[in-house]
Amino acid sequence: MGNKEFYRLARAYDIAFSTRDFEEESDFLLWCLQTFGSAKGKKFLELACGPANHARVFAKRGWKTFALDLSEDMIAYAKQKDAVEGVAITYLAADMVEYRLPERVSLVVNPMESISHIITNEGMLLHLKNVSESLTKGGIYVIEGTHPRYFMPDEEPNRWTEYDGETEVEVLFGLPEDEYDPIGQYWMVTTEISMTEPGKKKLSAKSKHTHRWYLKQEMDTLIRLSKAFSEWHFFGNAAIPPHPLDNSDQADAMIIVLKK
Repeated sequence: MGNKEFYRLARAYDIAFSTRDFEEESDFLLWCLQTFGSAKGKKFLELACGPANHARVFAKRGWKTFALDLSEDMIAYAKQKDAVEGVAITYLAADMVEYRLPERVSLVVNPMESISHIITNEGMLLHLKNVSESLTKGGIYVIEGTHPRYFMPDEEPNRWTEYDGETEVEVLFGLPEDEYDPIGQYWMVTTEISMTEPGKKKLSAKSKHTHRWYLKQEMDTLIRLSKAFSEWHFFGNAAIPPHPLDNSDQADAMIIVLKK
């Protein structure tokens, strides 16, 4: 599981998503815990953490913080950021389907649509049970999934460009002609990321990797089958308060808030 080639260029990946407001998103995670949860204590886990930007926010706020990723390149890069910003995070190089924490936490997040890397029902059920095991009673798990309207690819390639000073990062995440397996119910997604820095050789990574975009009723059924959570709620964005999961323009994601 996990597209190691795409995530190998950790700094490029970080720049590619640098326009996100991680402080504001972390405020939303706290709102979820305060609104739906009952767990006490300040312990946080970021799954599929990448550069660990959410975990770093919580560490700066005084939380004991864990971060998990399958990519050792990402973890090494995240540790460099920790050293610069003077924070301490405990990292686990592991698969988010099967892992064990040294202690339980009150809040878990799986951001950036990373849930799409789990492509089987069996994998999802095991994942949900293991996350539940990571949580204290009354703890909250927040998944940032893809809005069901984006199940089919766009008519144009999904490309964008971001900058960090004079450094340019170009990203491709999906082509209209990407293959779909109707039996396995997953997409073979074309991905490419490149970074151009002044005076340096251009770096790039290109691959095809399997992703599964889950629909709302699928997730609802899988959560029920897991018997790992006492309640769960679907929303269309990560605002405070969040918008309902509907077909309006305000709903651009599928946010799932689960309580142990």
